[in-house]
Amino acid sequence: MSGRDLAVLIVSYRRADLLDRALRSVEKHLPDVGVHVWDNASTDSADIRELARHWPEVSWTFSETNVGYITAINRLAAQVPDADMLHLNPEAELIGPLAAARAALAQPRVAAVSPTVEDPHGRERPWDVAHRAPTVVRTLVDASGYARQIGRSRCSGLSDLYPTAPREVDGYMTGSCLLVSRAAWDAVGPYDERFFVYGEDATWQPAARRAGWRLLLVDDDGPQAVHSTTGARSGDTLAAQRGSDLLRASQIMALGNAGNRGPGTVFSLGTAALDRVQRSKRAVRRRRLTAQRDRAAGRPGVLVTTNDLDLGGAERQRVLLANALVDRGHPVTVVCLQGLGLYTAELDPRVRLEMQPWWQPVVEVAGDEAVVVGGVTNTEVGFARTWRALGRVSGGLAVGGQRRWWMPATHDPAELDRATYSEPLAASLRTADGLLVLSAQHHADLTRHQRLTDLVMAAPNGIPAADPLPFHPTADPGAPVRFAMLTRIVEYKNPLLLIEALDALDRDDWTLDIFGDGPDRERLEAATPARLRDRVRWRGQVAGPDAAFAETDVLCVPSGFEAFPLVMVEAMTRAVPVMASASGTVPEMLDDGRAGVVVDPTSREAWTAALRTVLDDRDGLGAVGEAGRVRALAHYTDAAMADAYQQAFSRLLGHSFPGAPLEPVREIGSTR
Repeated sequence: MSGRDLAVLIVSYRRADLLDRALRSVEKHLPDVGVHVWDNASTDSADIRELARHWPEVSWTFSETNVGYITAINRLAAQVPDADMLHLNPEAELIGPLAAARAALAQPRVAAVSPTVEDPHGRERPWDVAHRAPTVVRTLVDASGYARQIGRSRCSGLSDLYPTAPREVDGYMTGSCLLVSRAAWDAVGPYDERFFVYGEDATWQPAARRAGWRLLLVDDDGPQAVHSTTGARSGDTLAAQRGSDLLRASQIMALGNAGNRGPGTVFSLGTAALDRVQRSKRAVRRRRLTAQRDRAAGRPGVLVTTNDLDLGGAERQRVLLANALVDRGHPVTVVCLQGLGLYTAELDPRVRLEMQPWWQPVVEVAGDEAVVVGGVTNTEVGFARTWRALGRVSGGLAVGGQRRWWMPATHDPAELDRATYSEPLAASLRTADGLLVLSAQHHADLTRHQRLTDLVMAAPNGIPAADPLPFHPTADPGAPVRFAMLTRIVEYKNPLLLIEALDALDRDDWTLDIFGDGPDRERLEAATPARLRDRVRWRGQVAGPDAAFAETDVLCVPSGFEAFPLVMVEAMTRAVPVMASASGTVPEMLDDGRAGVVVDPTSREAWTAALRTVLDDRDGLGAVGEAGRVRALAHYTDAAMADAYQQAFSRLLGHSFPGAPLEPVREIGSTR
């Protein structure tokens, strides 16, 4: 057996009873091994916290958000930097001490070891935790539900399951009870966080094999663990559907879909065909669409496109829009064209989540009428135009002649000295049924050098309202004013301009915290003058805006290249005063200076003057913050955004529908 330390890592989500069972099994069979549990925020987290009181010897981490399994296991691994790891699913329980598996892990160049695992329902063989190297055919066979039958036939090579228990695994082993070598983890690196859940095993372990490590399936006299694959989702059809969608997405990414090409995209096309030709899947698909159409009661279906769900303002808006519209009764599907991301956790479970390459626009959303909305990228435009065209093909790939519209929503900052979009992209936009912009000024900036479509409507972004934060400068007049940026760290966001403007004040009654990360952080941080290092602090990524705003008196947005900085609305709803460069919709957002400080032009001198005014009148900052909050709650909530989108839908369709606002959409028109 290995003389190295071992740590048990468990990521919990719902079902405190199953987690308790897993912990008891570890206590029985591995009594001297430390246990670390990460709880991803869920409806049952209160029960998990109560359970933690009964397990004080366990190291507990309670996440404020659901960061997904892959990120959570990476963070747990970082807590035990000198130990080998047992990744244990909370739905699993040990029935043995893993003696042979632990001994195997101590062998040279062994990256991961799994015991055989018993399925209490008898559907899986104990060695089915081991999988052959994934291929498109094998993964499609698995998606069709025939992997076990074919794996036991003469055509077993078409299945990803082994016909008999292997010793050495050439693909990967599932992580229900997986021992991982610390040496291999450090050499190969952590799990790929582009995956939200699933896929980590099918990517990390093959990467380890390519680097010369081995994967072993090892047992004592029999299975050492029991795992039920249905416990955490029993009776939860929405969670089951989301789980299936996430599994399919992870399979696409694991096979490879870079640049909307690769084996993963072939698999995607194959599963789309299976949904339409395999009898069992076809029946499920029809029942789902019928149920959604009945619940919609005349509301149009909505397809929301995005390249991924990584952290970003536009990506978050897609999620907030989808959540608001599904809450109003619309059938909503979010289509990721390239990948997933952390915002996956924030998507309402009633929203269907699909991954599909842009050239496979066969995604369905219920309703006799449907609208596709999304950004203005080449992939999103290509997907939307073709998806709309398929709706006009009776009996084709679309839902029975469904009437479809395309309404792109641009969040792009305008290029003021040249055309914002390439001419082919602008030509495509001119074929849209309507275009949503953030404001009249945003539209004027976008069309300064090129014409877009004729029907243009305004739909500002919006976020859920937040509670106001206490204002600090007036409570302690002697304390420095805490300026802050919360942004992706790239040069055009102008952090150095803000630092230079503060330095030019030649006074010490301020500090600056820069929250966020990005490709230019290291270089920009190194350019910070040494004399300011005690007052200019580069804080890195934070869990959410509240963590940053709790240490902020004034938010600064010095970039002169913005369309609609969502971070401003985050601050305004919390009554945090905002200073921002005049760009895009910023002056309108700040009510031309009545709900915040508009800095014009975007120069060091203008920012220095504005900062000096703020510092000299710190008693007035509270009123500025309150004015910003009033404006944000009136114009920039997720409810106001949903109103604007529904008004735009009514304009496109030419009629109202249940729940649509009676007021007409704000039309802007076209500038030629």
